[in-house]
Amino acid sequence: MLEIQKVVGFTRIYQAECFLSEVDAMFGKSTGDKQRYLRWLYTWLSVLDDCGMEALAFEQFEHLKNTDNPHLYAIRHPHSQINERYIYVYMDEESAILLTAFKEHDARDYEAAIARAARIYSKLEED
Repeated sequence: MLEIQKVVGFTRIYQAECFLSEVDAMFGKSTGDKQRYLRWLYTWLSVLDDCGMEALAFEQFEHLKNTDNPHLYAIRHPHSQINERYIYVYMDEESAILLTAFKEHDARDYEAAIARAARIYSKLEED
């Protein structure tokens, strides 16, 4: 059984239990980078929390098309040096669940993360 946890400080943002460990793995021991990029992420999570699906109007949010799972979305930092991505799904038009985090170096990274997010999403649907 996969647990969902509410993200502290947000009303309608949740995370799969594995999400934080993936964020930690993405940054390794670089706590300075992690803090800086998490501040950026939390800024956009605030937008997602306030706007729900309307956040897709911003360039930082995108619907992942051409995947086997039409329910996947990503938060991206268009001008990031490390090219981090956060994949999520909408529970409804206002609430979202963060599934996975990764650095995109090439298309294979995105493909692997989409496959991982799809597996997590499938587990959520089973529960």
